[in-house]
Amino acid sequence: MHFRSNSTLHRLSRPALNLVSLLFKTVSLVNLKIKALRQKNFPDLFIISVDNLSFGGTGKTPLVMAIGRALAERALPFAIILRGYRSGLEIKGALVQATHSLEEVGDEAWLLKKHFPDHDVLIGRDRLRSIATAAARNNHIVILDDGLQTSQLRKDFSIMLVNPGHPYFYLRNFKFLARGENLVLHYRQRAEKGEALPPGAYDFALEGFRDSRDRSVDIGSARIIAFSALGDNERFKRDLGWYHLEAFREFPDHHTFSLADIQAMENLRREKDATWVVCTEKDFCKLSHFLDASCPFIYVRNRIELPGNAIEQIIQYAAEKKFL
Repeated sequence: MHFRSNSTLHRLSRPALNLVSLLFKTVSLVNLKIKALRQKNFPDLFIISVDNLSFGGTGKTPLVMAIGRALAERALPFAIILRGYRSGLEIKGALVQATHSLEEVGDEAWLLKKHFPDHDVLIGRDRLRSIATAAARNNHIVILDDGLQTSQLRKDFSIMLVNPGHPYFYLRNFKFLARGENLVLHYRQRAEKGEALPPGAYDFALEGFRDSRDRSVDIGSARIIAFSALGDNERFKRDLGWYHLEAFREFPDHHTFSLADIQAMENLRREKDATWVVCTEKDFCKLSHFLDASCPFIYVRNRIELPGNAIEQIIQYAAEKKFL
C-alpha cells in the first residue's frame, strides 16, 4: 500500500477512508488483545521487535539492518524473522538461502540475506514457528520485523517507528499502542545535511550510489530521474531533492517491475536529458535481471539515522538480561 497525501482523490475521500480505518483498527485491536491472552515465551531468546503503526513506509527494514550491523560488529549470533509478504514461500515458511529467488522469499528477505549472508533470515506467516526454528539453530537474539502483529509472543525490547505525516487512514493500529513500546521514535526530516537529531527522532540518509556491478558511482552534478515502489515514495523523493532531480515516478509498495516499466523510465530519462535513472536498493534487486552494464540505472542505499544512544539502549538491555 502507498499513498499520496496531496492527491485530490485522497483529499475528497479522506472522511470515508477514516471511517473505514476506524472500523479496521477496532477489529485489529480486538484481535491483538485476544491473541495476547495466551502469550508464548522463549526464555532462551532475546527478542527485539521492530514495529510501526502504519501499513508501511516508516523504515522498518533500514532499522532492522542497523540493529543487525550493530550485532554483527560484536560477533553476536542473531536471526531476522519477517513475513515474506506476497512471496511464494510466505505460507509454508522457509530459512532463506542465497540461492532463493526474489519470487520465493520476497524483496525484503532477499535483501536482508544479501546484507547478512552469515546469519539466519526466516520468513513465514507463522512467526512462532520461525522463532522456534531460530532458537533450534542456536541463535540467542532475534530481530522480529513487524512484531506488533504477533501479540501472542512476549518480546524483550520493542521499538516503534512513527511517521507523524501519515494520515489517519494510513494507520492500521491506534496510536495509543505505542505507549507499550520500550522505545518510540518519530520521523523528522532535517532541514540541513549533518544536522543533529533531537532525542526521540529519526531520519534517513542516502548512502552512496552504485551500479549493476555494485561499483560506486559519483553522480556529481549530473541530472537524474528516479522512481521507487515503497510504502512512502514521497520520502524517497524528498531525500533525492539534494541532487538534480528532473522527474520522479512512484509505484505501489512491493511492485513487480516489468520490462515495460524499465523502458518507460529510460524514455523519461532521454526526454529529460538526464544521465542516470535512480531507484532504491530494494527496488533495484527486483529489476537488475533486466539490465546490463551499459544501462544508466543505478541505486542508492537508504540508511536510517538514529539518536546517538538508540542502538546502545538495546545492547545494554540485552546485556542486563545476560544475553551478551
